[in-house]
Order: sequence, then structure tokens, then C-alpha cells
Amino acid sequence: MKNKLFYGCAAALLLLGIFCVFVYTPIRFTGYLCFCAAGAVVIFALLTGWSKTRPWARWARRVLLVLLAAGLAFFAAMEIWVVSWARTDETADVSAVVVLGAGVNGTQPSLSLSVRLNAALDYVSDRPGIPIVVSGARGPGEDITEAQCMANWLTGHGVAAERIWLEEQATDTEENIAYSKALLAERGVDLTDNIAVVTSDYHLCRAARLWGTPGMVPVAAYMPARYFPLTVNYYVREAFAMAAELLF
Repeated sequence: MKNKLFYGCAAALLLLGIFCVFVYTPIRFTGYLCFCAAGAVVIFALLTGWSKTRPWARWARRVLLVLLAAGLAFFAAMEIWVVSWARTDETADVSAVVVLGAGVNGTQPSLSLSVRLNAALDYVSDRPGIPIVVSGARGPGEDITEAQCMANWLTGHGVAAERIWLEEQATDTEENIAYSKALLAERGVDLTDNIAVVTSDYHLCRAARLWGTPGMVPVAAYMPARYFPLTVNYYVREAFAMAAELLF
């Protein structure tokens, strides 16, 4: 009876994984996790069945449970860390704003980039005069750099062009941070000052870790509520990304 329950659970996880990977593809990472979970459930079911006649199977099942519990605890710790940074500090005085890039569709901002740009626009609307660094190179499928796309969007929404500094070399988060800090220093901004960093809410934790020095002020860009499944997928993926950075 127990094994039937385990196999039913594995089948449900497999179907959910297929849906995520092949139907609702923006959350394919969750689908891959479902495949892994289904495999773990099947292995546990097999070990449970074998444990009645094979003593080694009982030990193997215990080891598997310990590993799964440790993995879940580590994932929970990473997720709490990620969530703890998913906020906007509206009170800190800042000397500059950095907007981290995301995908561009041709010359238009993707959904993720549009969300970041709207958050940046809201943040700078009552902070006139402070410079805004937009960071991101040109990637596959992009006709212009992410920085240029962001500059075009911001100026089109009333931000003065002279406030916007383009950083067009970065191809990942680490480079976004490093090149933006270099540009700020080159333009005379003291990197020990408070500097606001605008990015997706789930991405702020990794950005803060890569920023390194004190003074990064988080500005969270939240997905609209209708994209809740996509948001959950991003939070789960980000916890694994943080774990990978720490471990490897």
C-alpha cells in the first residue's frame, strides 16, 4: 500500500515536471526539480520494498532520508537568505543608482527588464539629480545593448539623459557589479557612499553578496501578481544559484 502511494506521488511529480518543461516553459527549472524529486521518491519506494529482505536496503533508506533532510534544511536556509533581501530601502540617502540588466527582445525590454525599469523609475522620481548607471551588454537575440535599451526607456519616461551613465560590457551579474562600480569610481562617486541597486526582488541577495562592500541599498522590482508561478520558480532557482556559488 505504501509503495503504491510512493509511486503515485512519483507519477504526479513526473506529470508536473512534464507540464513545466514542455508546456509552461518559463518555469522549466521547477520542472527539472520535479523530475529529480520523482526519481528520489522512486528510489525510496524501491528501498522500502527491498528492506524487508535485504538489510543493506534499510541502511540505504536511512542514508537517503538523512541526505534529503540535510538538503531541504540547506535549501530552506538559502531561501530565507534570498527572501531577507527582497525589499526596498526607501529611507537611505544614496549617491547613485545602479540598474542591473535583463533580457531585451530586439530593442524592447523583456518582462523582467520592464519590471526593473518601472521600479527604478519609481525610485528616482523623488530623487532628482543623482546619477543612474544602467548595466548590461548585448546578448543573443538583442539588437542593442541592455544598457542602451534601459537608457532609451528611461529617457522616454521623462528621465534626463545626462543623468544616465551607460555600462555596456557586463554579461552576467558579477560583471554588472564590477563594471558599474568601476564606472562610478571613474565618474567620481565615492564607493563607500550608499548606492542603490535596482534588480528583481529574488536577485538582490546575490547582488548584495557580489557587491561586497557595505553601502548597497536594495531596491526590489516585483513581478505583477498574475506572474506568481514565475516568481516562485525564480525564488527557487535563486536559492540553488546561491548554494552553487557558496559551494563551488
